[in-house]
Amino acid sequence: MSVLFVACSLVLSLICGTIVVALGGAAQTRARAQTAADAAALAAVFESGPYGSADPEQRAREYAQHNGARLTDCDCVEGATEMEVEVALDGFSARARAVIELDKLAPAPVSPQGSATTAGLQPALKRAVDRLIAASNGRVYLVSGARSTDRQTELWIEALQKHGDPEAADNWVARPGTSNHETGLAVDLGGDLGLAVSLVDELGLPLWRPMSWEPWHFELTGMDG
Repeated sequence: MSVLFVACSLVLSLICGTIVVALGGAAQTRARAQTAADAAALAAVFESGPYGSADPEQRAREYAQHNGARLTDCDCVEGATEMEVEVALDGFSARARAVIELDKLAPAPVSPQGSATTAGLQPALKRAVDRLIAASNGRVYLVSGARSTDRQTELWIEALQKHGDPEAADNWVARPGTSNHETGLAVDLGGDLGLAVSLVDELGLPLWRPMSWEPWHFELTGMDG
């Protein structure tokens, strides 16, 4: 009985050991699939953002392949700030979602808080911005309004020095001669941007945000971004 018991114990130990190894292998594969999904989602949302070239699905596919997986689904709308992907790897599937938190971004500093004015803005834009700021009770303020071409040139050069590439700089600061700030048709706001958007709707102001990656940038409705 003791021998049988020992024998049975050895058999059980061997069986349990095999199960642990199998489960361990499955867990590792599942973890690899999730890593591939995470990488694909992050690559897609980055590609859709200011530094990307607007092909998030292709970028997601490449990063899934780099991690040994295959992209099976991609909710990847160009220009969107949220991407969700699904990948498959060795019989396992995994999903991941990546989001650009635009409220963590901020416009390039142009003037100290509270020092910028609406002087030089087109009358319709000036009226709308003045009403919005007044209605916010100090929670929304003007960061940058009308700019001279010289000032726009300075800002673009600063962006070029910061990002090291003209195309990357263009994503954050328009080149001199192309910015609506120069014609008084655009403003950058600071503070509670969520409140700003709510007030635009509540007050029926002719303002909109043409660039999803710059939530602080407002222009008159109907203007090209």
